[in-house]
Amino acid sequence: MNFDYGNILTSTFQITWKHKVFWGILTIPLIISFAMIPVMFLFLYFFDETQTSEINALVTLSFFFFSFIITIAFTFIQVFALSAVTLGIVRAERGEGSLKFIDLLQDSREYFWRQLGVFVIIQFSVGLIFAIFFAFVFVATMVTMGLASLCLQPIMIFLTPFMFLVIGVLEAAHTAVITENLSAWDAVKRGFEIVRDHIWKYIIITVIVYFGVTLISSFLMFPMFIPLMAFPIFSETGSEILIWVSVVFACIFFPIMAFISAISQTLLKTALDLTYLHLTHKGENQVMI
Repeated sequence: MNFDYGNILTSTFQITWKHKVFWGILTIPLIISFAMIPVMFLFLYFFDETQTSEINALVTLSFFFFSFIITIAFTFIQVFALSAVTLGIVRAERGEGSLKFIDLLQDSREYFWRQLGVFVIIQFSVGLIFAIFFAFVFVATMVTMGLASLCLQPIMIFLTPFMFLVIGVLEAAHTAVITENLSAWDAVKRGFEIVRDHIWKYIIITVIVYFGVTLISSFLMFPMFIPLMAFPIFSETGSEILIWVSVVFACIFFPIMAFISAISQTLLKTALDLTYLHLTHKGENQVMI
């Protein structure tokens, strides 16, 4: 199969730039995730060693409870947003269907539970693999008095390409749910088969887009980190004006960071979804949206 990397990358930038609605959709879960920041500050504010153990226990339990609620809400909203954007990318590539914000959210609802199933299956599988691996590293390190950790260091190098492939399988499975109308489990198997059969294509595309996007986004966000890094210094001086300036800047910075991250995520997602569509193109056998 003739696979044109240049065409994939060109289409990725064109779709990402033309359909800015994808940016907005992916910004939503990122903003929701920022709810953890005030929860963390409230925990640090109310947790005091001078208080009774019962009060501190209540504060700690409240922190874990709200953290759990925010995590669940973030996961559901993230999967919903990813489903909507995947549907949008498929429609943009095929040149059919509405790409309006509301239409994408409404039309992607029928895929939500299967997309959530894909997300849970892959996250659980990867989590299990890492748990077994690091448990083995821990036991081997204890038995060999640290020598095993040195011997296993080269394996750590492969964790980055492994995570690239995991992202590839996740995106392929999300796309398969929509284009081939598969169940969550079948979509994961389909995504794994495609990535396995075209492993180097996925690694090359992911490396190009990931590092390119990371370089650009880091360049854009670095100047905004400077006032935040000065926040601890302002706190030590006790100057309320400087502290409030830092807080206000943080309120401005985090939405901007979410927006830039959403653009980066759109680029990577579009590249991987287009890769799947090009590798599985079957003309008349494709499911119409």
